[in-house]
Amino acid sequence: MGTDNNIAVIILAGGHSSRMGYPKPWLKNDDNVTFLSEIITSYKQFGINEVIVVLNEKFTTREWENELLISSENATIIKNNLVDKGRLHSLQLGLNHSSSDFNIIHNVDNPFVEYKVLAKLLTDIENQEIIIPTYNNKGGHPVIISKNVKNEITNNYNEYSTLKDVFFKFKKKYVDVNSNTILININTPKDLESLFYEPVL
Repeated sequence: MGTDNNIAVIILAGGHSSRMGYPKPWLKNDDNVTFLSEIITSYKQFGINEVIVVLNEKFTTREWENELLISSENATIIKNNLVDKGRLHSLQLGLNHSSSDFNIIHNVDNPFVEYKVLAKLLTDIENQEIIIPTYNNKGGHPVIISKNVKNEITNNYNEYSTLKDVFFKFKKKYVDVNSNTILININTPKDLESLFYEPVL
């Protein structure tokens, strides 16, 4: 896997975390490791060498200096100072720094990276435009996009309101991965409290 296969991962961490009341990238799991650092490490261990993080600039101040330093050791950190422009803008910032044709989109509010899920999604990617994991007929993340989708976002993202609008133009492959972790979103303290977090490999 990894850059030899022309694959990068874009970790989206450019939101306000307003519902959480604390920066979601710097939330910690049971091993006292931040969500962001855990996600980065998991992808690197899986064999993907190009890891790009789009991070809300306000979460890169001195208060979070140590957390930022740890994460930046194994990833390229892109500071987003226009977070109100939305998730699609964050993705465009990340894709602008990607040298790979295929890009995995991973949200920081899902701290799980399951290797068996990634392996299944990456099967036969050369012939696909968009690959979406499903569980019980519900779509989740991470999503994989091809070079054509990447170019559409980087060049024309201002023409769209949401990523879903972009995806509407392209053929999608849905892959049943038999894992409910793809549906997890940690948005509130209640979500965090109810999560029994244990990294799944």
